[in-house]
Amino acid sequence: MYRSHAILVGPLFLALLGTAFCVWSALGNDVNFCVTTGCTLYQDFTVAGISLWWFGTAAFGALAGLSLLGAADWGRILAALALLGDICLLLLMAFTAPCVSCLVAALLFAVVYVLLRRASAPQSRMRDNERHSSVLLWVWLALFVVNLGAVARSQTDVWPILGEGENAATRMFFSPSCRYCIEGINALSGKVDVAFYPLAETDADVWKVARMRALLDEGFNLAQALAQSQNATAPSGLGSWRPDMLLLRFRLLRNKAHIFAAGSQGVPFFEQRGLPGDIRERVERPRQQRDRAGSTAGNAATGTAAPGEETPRDERLPLDMGGAPSDAMSDAGAGFQCGGNRPCPPGVQSR
Repeated sequence: MYRSHAILVGPLFLALLGTAFCVWSALGNDVNFCVTTGCTLYQDFTVAGISLWWFGTAAFGALAGLSLLGAADWGRILAALALLGDICLLLLMAFTAPCVSCLVAALLFAVVYVLLRRASAPQSRMRDNERHSSVLLWVWLALFVVNLGAVARSQTDVWPILGEGENAATRMFFSPSCRYCIEGINALSGKVDVAFYPLAETDADVWKVARMRALLDEGFNLAQALAQSQNATAPSGLGSWRPDMLLLRFRLLRNKAHIFAAGSQGVPFFEQRGLPGDIRERVERPRQQRDRAGSTAGNAATGTAAPGEETPRDERLPLDMGGAPSDAMSDAGAGFQCGGNRPCPPGVQSR
């Protein structure tokens, strides 16, 4: 086996850089440049109780040692094994969530492998060596590009029409031509913990949303803007191809892709952070009734309640919803949505 005993400067430098990066990541780096969900997902990912970053540290350290000794052949073999492991991780991230830090380490492994492969064979054998090794690099490159695309997609977030969606407890995706969406916006407009995300079911929805934005800028609330945008028409001439209209179309398409990815093809579509209010009410009501049980023990024995108090609930009965089911719960049960193969029935307009 051919060996070069000179120090391999390029692979040595990159391997040391990779070692430092893996140690920094394993100890919890203070610079949060990794902004994808995969960063959080894989930060504490372990194999046999050992963080993946320590495995990376060991691999880069060994590659640095072999580069320092000039053992290009053994370094190439070790780098190929590291790249093979990287391919498995890239495949896993492609089906879960991409990790920017992991992609940086993967790129360092790939570059070290390429440099060591070139250093391990004389020029007369380079072409044959490249032909046999290209499959590994091509598979790695394909998965790396897939993950880069997922990173780019994750950074293109959904767009709230009021610009206040980051801290909202409830997110409502709506179409301005959907009757159920109109009812929902009439009920929820003005609530500070609700963010609204428009999308276009038809081309006319694009002009309605554009009109809504103009009305919101004039000081109208969301329900008013939605009501007055129903008769919006398409701009004449090249107005529909203005940069701001093209950007609006992209944002609406991104919002629609989001609900499709979540498994829904209809609107309104809701996302909730935290415990929904109706469930919290169901949990709190029996607790409040038990707290009042001591003061109403005499009345409970006769089946009556003191003035201003409810009759204590029989714990043997199933937990109720506090009377008739709410409209929201009824709608959810009936699947009140528009879109996909379920067009909205006409007849309900914004009030």
